[in-house]
Amino acid sequence: MHLKALIFCAFFCSATSLFGQDLSQISKQKPVNVDGSIAATSNFYSINGKESGRDPFSYILSGNVNVSIYGLQLPFSFMYSNSSFSYAQPLNRFGISPEYKWIKLHIGYRSITFSPLTLAGHSFLGAGIELTPGKFRFGAAYGRFNKKTIPNTNNPLDTLQTPTRKGFSMKIGVGTPKNYFDLIMLKIADDTLSFDKTKYGSKIPQSNTVLGTHMKFTLFKNLTWETEGAISLLTKNISSGEPFNIENAFLQNLANVVNVNSTSEYTTALTSVLTYSFRGYSLGLQYRRIDPNYQSFGAYYFNTDMENITMNLKAGLFKNKLSISGNIGLQNDNIRNNKASESSRVISMANLAYNSGKKFSINGSFSNYSINQQPGRLPLNDTIKLYQSNRNITLTPTLAFNNAKAQQMIQLNLALMDLIDHNPYTKATSEVTSQMAMLNYFINHLKSGLSVMTGLNYNTMSSVYSSQTMFGVNADVGKTFWKGKLSGHLTIASNRSNMNDVLGWVHTGSLSATYKPHPKHLFKLNFNRVQNQYPGNSSVKSFSETKLMLSYVFRF
Repeated sequence: MHLKALIFCAFFCSATSLFGQDLSQISKQKPVNVDGSIAATSNFYSINGKESGRDPFSYILSGNVNVSIYGLQLPFSFMYSNSSFSYAQPLNRFGISPEYKWIKLHIGYRSITFSPLTLAGHSFLGAGIELTPGKFRFGAAYGRFNKKTIPNTNNPLDTLQTPTRKGFSMKIGVGTPKNYFDLIMLKIADDTLSFDKTKYGSKIPQSNTVLGTHMKFTLFKNLTWETEGAISLLTKNISSGEPFNIENAFLQNLANVVNVNSTSEYTTALTSVLTYSFRGYSLGLQYRRIDPNYQSFGAYYFNTDMENITMNLKAGLFKNKLSISGNIGLQNDNIRNNKASESSRVISMANLAYNSGKKFSINGSFSNYSINQQPGRLPLNDTIKLYQSNRNITLTPTLAFNNAKAQQMIQLNLALMDLIDHNPYTKATSEVTSQMAMLNYFINHLKSGLSVMTGLNYNTMSSVYSSQTMFGVNADVGKTFWKGKLSGHLTIASNRSNMNDVLGWVHTGSLSATYKPHPKHLFKLNFNRVQNQYPGNSSVKSFSETKLMLSYVFRF
């Protein structure tokens, strides 16, 4: 116990992170627990026929330790190699989120989501609270959303220039997880007091205010409607003294409450989903519209300047032996009609799966993504117009024969992937086609622990610039010994290659073994060999590559 306490203190001082904890369950947790592993790995590498990009020998010593105090986790890891040393603390920022019944607190480095368009998981240093007594829904967060960074003096481009960014967000609503209505506000701004223009150059302090609503209603038990809308006011220069003027009365009144000026601009975002579910069937309709340059300082990224409508279907037939799912959608950009050209996209996808419940099953999928560029503010030159489709088709029938002694399976995999260009001026140089076929047989003897897999494969890809075809055979043999303590796999493959009419061979082989004499000890061996053989006068060069890895893992 003394050793565990010392380890705990050492790692605590190293600074890691605490996760959420339900205080009502704290009496059931162990006071202190330490677990983890240490691994030592050696790698040997050689290559003939081309220049090596790796060291012939390398070693790595790594470890990870997880300290738990009443269920709160403190992870720590390190890695040392012959080329570098890294002291990795994947969660080296301290934070806790204790909760008791309908009260949840956030302290330290945390991330909270009030809605996808407002406060949506952005990490911050500060404090927050979420309260859900009865049908009341309240949330608040305040803290630093960005830490000040300045350019590296040795390499100014190496460091992203960011000032300190602070702010808050609040949510108030009513309802339950199935039916609710929330109002959300967010205001985050750069700290001008810590803003040094001599270090930030042309960068200008900004602020962002977002107002949003998020609602969900369940109607007639089977119909669900969820909608979220938001207005974002982005001020590109806090220091500007010019007033904010806009014809929209609501936004003009809002400007009197929040700090905006002539550099402020507003954008909107809206998503709405209607879903009907009944006895294994589901039908949905979704609409999404995001203005160009929509931002929320409480989220990391948005795909903007897009409007789409999508319909999706999911159904189970014949006592769920047959399942069908799919969707089709239309999407376009240039929402504000201010771009030189605009693009419209058609997105469609379908999946089908049938399982007889006995020996036969089959899965198939189809997807098609097309884009069609149209004139915007300016005429569009037909010779450079983008009008393409990406098509993917897969089919996988399977036969399975299982009994008390062995499991057997025969599986065929077929796939077609192509890029179709509908522009006659560019299709000759842009179209690409890829095909794949694999036939595999697998058998596993349950009593002996012996498994065997053999297969045939065929792959081809062609374009105006190159073509490659590869076909061959492969096999894999696996066996367990000593009640599963020792296991090994041997895999070999031989393929005939035709690359731009240059014939060659590609041979691969691998051997892996795992030995676990005790729950705390694990030994691994991996050996890989690749040999490419092509004519000496061809543009494709022959080479052989060998990799060997030995490792040992100790768990405590």
